[in-house]
Amino acid sequence: MNQLPVSYKTDMPKRLRELMKKDGCTICPGIFDGISTHLADAAGFDALYLAGSGASGSVIGEPDLSVITADELANTARMMAGVSSVPIIADADTGFGGPLNVARTIALYESAGVAGCHIEDQTFPKRCGQLTGKDVVDMETYLERIVAAVKARRNPEFVIIARTDARNATMYGGESAGEEAFEEGVKRLKAALKAGADVAFMESPRTRDECERLVKALHPHPVMINILPNGLTGNHTTQDCTEMGFKLAIFPCTGFIPAAVAMKKSYQALKEKGTDLDNCEGWQIKNFFEHVGLKQAWEFDRDVAEQTKSDVNPKKYESLTGHELF
Repeated sequence: MNQLPVSYKTDMPKRLRELMKKDGCTICPGIFDGISTHLADAAGFDALYLAGSGASGSVIGEPDLSVITADELANTARMMAGVSSVPIIADADTGFGGPLNVARTIALYESAGVAGCHIEDQTFPKRCGQLTGKDVVDMETYLERIVAAVKARRNPEFVIIARTDARNATMYGGESAGEEAFEEGVKRLKAALKAGADVAFMESPRTRDECERLVKALHPHPVMINILPNGLTGNHTTQDCTEMGFKLAIFPCTGFIPAAVAMKKSYQALKEKGTDLDNCEGWQIKNFFEHVGLKQAWEFDRDVAEQTKSDVNPKKYESLTGHELF
């Protein structure tokens, strides 16, 4: 349920861990701005995912090519955490540098109020995991990132998710990568879990068989899966994710791709037809405000006014005489 934003919610990491202890897979739709956060939260999901790809496009107007900074993502996460009533997992790219940079990133994300984040092994500058031409750092450098993240967190409940992009890395064959790349990814995730990561995340296993083997190889540790429309992993449903044994499933594009499609049509309609009326589907500006917290804002404002009158009684103090003051 949408609520008036609160700057910091300390219980979110614990709540995410509790979700992972339950049977089944927790589904986390992607959010990329305040509007999508409100709408996804209202839809009733148990957790949400700050998609770096969508945030990069929305916040700085750039594709996901490692242009967005730690500060920009953390500030976006802080706004989202204030809006959301459920835990948020955030994309933290490579940690934005060496161990000290990773440590600062974790501090920024913890203070933002998110429940956890994932750190990956791509070289810098990184790119979206679905794009070709990416590569990964050596095992030791990757593990230093994970150790730094674990050591830096102040709240031991904050969830550190280790991500590997080895499955599709250029050094292991890129688009043609096969079993060697998959096994390298499993090796890296096993090592990352040993280094203290709480959850394992392989970017883009290619088949359902690989997904099931991945979960089995990393048991009993929780594993997260990434599902994108017509992506490298396949169009698995939420039920598929549960059946394959994943504990977390992120659907990064649920918000920003449909939003982009709808906006493109609306802008084209205004340009070509001279009106955006049909694309607004009967909504007025008030309908939009109602989906981003108008009711809660009005209620809070009214409650403050009523409490001020009943509990403090301003008129009583306005009428105090000098004798009564002292």
